[in-house]
Formats: sequence, structure tokens, C-alpha cells
Amino acid sequence: MLVLLILAVVWAAVLLPPFVRNRRDGRPDNSVVSFRAQLSTLERATPGTSLYVGEGTPESDLAPRVASAARRPSNAQKRRRREILMGLAGATGFFFLLLIAVGGAFVTMMFLASAAGLAAYVYALRQIHVRSMERAAKVRPLVPRHGQPTSPAVGVVRTAAN
Repeated sequence: MLVLLILAVVWAAVLLPPFVRNRRDGRPDNSVVSFRAQLSTLERATPGTSLYVGEGTPESDLAPRVASAARRPSNAQKRRRREILMGLAGATGFFFLLLIAVGGAFVTMMFLASAAGLAAYVYALRQIHVRSMERAAKVRPLVPRHGQPTSPAVGVVRTAAN
């Protein structure tokens, strides 16, 4: 009897945490429920409307400008990224020269840390650039065509019963 109780406690310790975590995060275990939730999200995003509505500005004129402006980094972002890159490159160069001139474990660690930071930052900048290029190639703003109403379209949901 004691062995069965210990076995039940062990099984509960193994099976309960994932179950509780799924319930707490609101993730359904059922794939059909998950599919319906994703489908309802897609139904709300109708292509006949746009998120960018301005005062007195037609959506067809405003949406491409806002979308293209959101893709390009501002001059302040470019300047800040350039300053960080030059600072990391300068620190790496300084510690490299110090390593050659003086040597030592501390200087070596500082050089390796600054070189790793520079490499990580260059990698991050490359990833940002690749993502922006992919976004520019794949994503285009959804604007209504001329002659189409700008109100959301109403669709009929078809089920297996009808």
C-alpha cells in the first residue's frame, strides 16, 4: 500500500506541473480549440480595412507612407548604432594594443570581452538588417482598392451542418 502511495505521489509530481502551467498560461491542450482561436484572430484582420486612419487623409495615401516610415530606422537610431559600433571597435583596438604592450590575464580577459561584445553587436546589426530586408520584400500594407468600402467586410461562416 505504501508503495502505491509513493508511486501516485511521483506520478502527480511528474504530470501536474505541465498541466498547471498550460492552464495558467491559457494555452489550450486541444488542437481544435487552438485552431479556432487562431482562426478568429485571422477573421478580425480583414483586408478591407487599414490600421492607419488619419484626420482628413485618405487611407490609400496614408498607409504606404506610415508603413515605409516604420521600416526604415531614423537618423537618431543610425547615429546611435554607429556610435556604439565605433565605441566597441575602439575598446577592442585599445585592449588589443594594451595586450601587445603589457600583456597579463586581466588585459587578455578585457580584450576577449570587448571582442565578444563587438562580434555580438555586429551579429545583432546583421540580424536587424536581414529582418528589415525580408519585411520590405514580403510585407506590404493592406489598403482598400478604389471603389471598395472602407468598412469591415461581413462574412458568412460556413459549417459542416449548412
